[in-house]
Amino acid sequence: MKKYYVYLGLLMFSIFGTDLTDFALSVWILDQPEGSIGLYSMVWFFEAAPAIFLAPIIGGFVDRWNKKKMIIYGQLIAGCGSLTLMTLYYLEELHPWHIMIVAGIGSIASMFVFNSFYISTTALVPKNRLINAQGISSTIHSMIQMGVPILAPVLYKLIGLKNIFFIDAITFFVSVLAFTVLSFVVVTQSKEKFSLKKDFMVIKEFFKQKRGFTYLFSFFFFINFLIGLVTVLLTPLILDFSNEYVLGIVLTVVGSGSLIGGIIMSNKKGFKKPIQMVIWANIVVGLILCSFFIQVNPYILGIGGMLILAMFSISGIANDTFFQTVVPVDLLGRLTGVGTLIIGGAAPIAFLLSGFVVDKLSNIFKNLSPQILSRFPGTSTTTSIVIVFAISGVLLTIISLVYRKNKSLQDLDRLYFTELNKH
Repeated sequence: MKKYYVYLGLLMFSIFGTDLTDFALSVWILDQPEGSIGLYSMVWFFEAAPAIFLAPIIGGFVDRWNKKKMIIYGQLIAGCGSLTLMTLYYLEELHPWHIMIVAGIGSIASMFVFNSFYISTTALVPKNRLINAQGISSTIHSMIQMGVPILAPVLYKLIGLKNIFFIDAITFFVSVLAFTVLSFVVVTQSKEKFSLKKDFMVIKEFFKQKRGFTYLFSFFFFINFLIGLVTVLLTPLILDFSNEYVLGIVLTVVGSGSLIGGIIMSNKKGFKKPIQMVIWANIVVGLILCSFFIQVNPYILGIGGMLILAMFSISGIANDTFFQTVVPVDLLGRLTGVGTLIIGGAAPIAFLLSGFVVDKLSNIFKNLSPQILSRFPGTSTTTSIVIVFAISGVLLTIISLVYRKNKSLQDLDRLYFTELNKH
């Protein structure tokens, strides 16, 4: 476990720089004269889509290649992207489309990095300690999520976006240097030659033998789509009736939810039904999203978001522990890749659709009676986003309740318990 903590700390240090830059860029884009929620959501699309669409190929390579080298090279590429954006900003030539291109390349590089570490965890941590390892990872990440929203607006005003890019690059290269010097754990690699067709056939056979995974992936697709609609809209929602400092405070409170969830799971000895835990967590999230239609202000968004992120943290850790326990190590990269394509593909679609829907609804509400808009703070944008939140919450709750009764998903919980008791 000691090696796991060292490697995890290095990656989290790198993530800190990335999150700092992402937050600053989101404020910068919305501050531009041509800035809009549609343009903002387009950047989110390019941050996610390229890696998602290439996920099966990436997963196939991750199963076959040296994990240490992929972690190092992936971080180098992402770090060079930050330096490129920094240079363009310094030359006053930075435009949103530059960010989209660099974000797309960075998303591919990051998927190699984090998939490699995700698979390496199975060699670093015993199966009966995976839940604790994932809980610690979530706790550290949540601390970053709490600190960045407070720190980023201050740095954005004091040192500017150019120097934030520089901080990002430093965190990447420090992590790369450390991974280069330190020895890394040996992870089982697939000896098969790369063939996308054969990889899909292997995954297809796996799904045939374990039918519950088909239902699980379909459930996650719907969930990812609905959560994607909401995720991209939180920052523009707060900025519509407040400023970046309030945004930072709210996001810090929201981030504490991950800390709470991570602490709970890092101290938990285990569970018998991880899939049912995931479903119940999403039911709670759906109900919270529905409640935002009653009233919206920074306090409610902060507390509600904190509870939602706590549920995300708990369900994410339960899901990761399930996959790392049940799926063979030499197949984990390919299954994760296919899953990312199928499930993760929902999020970029939601990012594009959410910006379009909010912009259209805002234009409609501008022509309506002021009494309708006065229900919520801010402009018609706030009203539009709250409606999207409420609709997503209703659908999320209904879908989760339906899948909770699925017998094949219940079989996956029994499979997890069986595999866990083998070790």
